[in-house]
Amino acid sequence: MAERVAIIGVAQTKYEGKSSDALSDIIFDVSSRAIEDAGLNIKDIGSITLAAHDMVDGRAITSMLTAAPAGAHLKDEIRLAEDGSFAVALACLRVLSGEFTNSLVVGWSKCSECTGDTMNTIANLCYDPFFYRPSGLNDVISYAIQAQQYMVKYDITCEQAAEVVLKNRANAQNNELAHLKSAVTVRDILESQPVSTPLKKLDLPPWSDGACAMVISNASTAKKTKKKCAWVKGFGWSNDTYFSGEKDLSKLGSLYDAAARAYKMAAVTNPAKEIDVAEIHDITSFHELMEYEALGFCPEGMGGKYILSGATSMEGTIPVNPSGGCLSTNPYTAVGMIRVAEAALQVMGRAGEHQVPGAKTALAHGISGLSAQNNCVFILNKNL
Repeated sequence: MAERVAIIGVAQTKYEGKSSDALSDIIFDVSSRAIEDAGLNIKDIGSITLAAHDMVDGRAITSMLTAAPAGAHLKDEIRLAEDGSFAVALACLRVLSGEFTNSLVVGWSKCSECTGDTMNTIANLCYDPFFYRPSGLNDVISYAIQAQQYMVKYDITCEQAAEVVLKNRANAQNNELAHLKSAVTVRDILESQPVSTPLKKLDLPPWSDGACAMVISNASTAKKTKKKCAWVKGFGWSNDTYFSGEKDLSKLGSLYDAAARAYKMAAVTNPAKEIDVAEIHDITSFHELMEYEALGFCPEGMGGKYILSGATSMEGTIPVNPSGGCLSTNPYTAVGMIRVAEAALQVMGRAGEHQVPGAKTALAHGISGLSAQNNCVFILNKNL
């Protein structure tokens, strides 16, 4: 069994509202560049781990067509229809098992091919056919219900949530790959189109086209590259109950658990002081506030005051989402993988214009499921 794994290669596409490239070309491009960035070639890759969703790709068993451009021909390939952060966890486990020296992990979405309200329809079809589906429930509505409970319990305001959007959209202006790069004001956010109370259009991410890929390798392979890499010090995931009525929606229970597992593995005892930068899955502006609390950056119920303190700004104690986050770029199943990739680039010192100076330890986080049901957390470090 391998004792440690590292991210040794990273590649991302330019994220946009509608790409003119075919999905297979997008996947091939990002996979090839990740392998090249790792200093390897396709013959060196033993495992391919994919994150993709049949209904978003518009075909059954999507990997029958998309695995090949990801380099999976005659390779050991596995896919999960989850957020990309869980694919990274699976890739790490494959290498840690000792069965593979490395694994290429790839996630993508071409949301522009889901016209109109198709993405919300897909979300509704993923729910059980007896209780949730007939009610018209989808991801956005479930997030809105959760945000309402959080607001009521802790006196969170829409103005506090708007500060999250303001921060992340400002950060995106320094990320050449981000989808939304235009500046917004608090007034723009508060007066944007209502979607599902309390969520407005700018409280929610866009739908984006794009892909992300990384190479996960064991310690011996990582050392041979003699390049800067991101060592995976700890990771953990947790799945909450599916039925929303059986849990406290004002807090992200499974994220508390996932973070605790990752912190224990990485020997992190005080995340507010030991984490230098965080890339977290801001599925809504309100959820980023909830994530601060679940990750231990601030006490429970204090997310609103924490954002106002400036602690999560680029000049703060823990810059959060220097890349612009999900609120600026959202290619569905690839989003959590992008968070891990961006965190890796930070500790490698390769994040470009949105680099956090001196970043040594980074946290990455991904979400999936009804009412943020499933959460996954990674702790990365520049040193072994």
